[in-house]
Amino acid sequence: MIETTPTLGKLLAARLEAELGDPEVAGALAAILAEDALAWRASVIGLASVKTIIGFTFGNRMLANGNREPGPVNEALADLALRLHEATGAPIRAQWEVAEPLAGRLPAGMVTPIHPTRDARAEPLYLSTGGVIEAIIARAGGVEAVGPVAVVAQRDHAWRCVALCRRHGLRAGVVEGWELPAGYDAASGQPWTRSRLAYLLHDLHCRALDRRDALLAGNGPARLA
Repeated sequence: MIETTPTLGKLLAARLEAELGDPEVAGALAAILAEDALAWRASVIGLASVKTIIGFTFGNRMLANGNREPGPVNEALADLALRLHEATGAPIRAQWEVAEPLAGRLPAGMVTPIHPTRDARAEPLYLSTGGVIEAIIARAGGVEAVGPVAVVAQRDHAWRCVALCRRHGLRAGVVEGWELPAGYDAASGQPWTRSRLAYLLHDLHCRALDRRDALLAGNGPARLA
């Protein structure tokens, strides 16, 4: 959770109360905005505690024939996952765009690719960040089997990846002292990963949907981390 100054929190709440005319809702919304709009640096985990490395994709490249390939950002994520594996011996469980560049670079069984399901036309269905985590936990046989997690993700995506891992019960973080890839691919097949401002707005959209869904499920405006 991001630490905001009392002054900032009060200013947000006061402004929203003036707009909404409802101090209770204004206070709740101010707390949500302080976390979701201002938190971008992911929580960390120590290298020595890592049991599993989870790699989250960031964009892809669309080929002329309609097929997809990882693209440069996912290749950079794969390189980081490999270096973390070499430092820890931990297995890698990664979306296929991160797993594919690792082919032949690690011993058999050390990389588990996570593929999306496909529709009736064999087209891949979008796999959300939360869906990736659920698939990994299910394949591993539960949260305890996954163990402490080193999250490998594009820098601006990492906060939400770590937050969602924790919401699913995993002890997770980016490894302290290890720099995450921060680039964007102007030719990405996912438009929201082509530029930083577009992605930040996309990430805020995803966070808002998570909050809404928690509220509709009767869980209140649950924290994401």
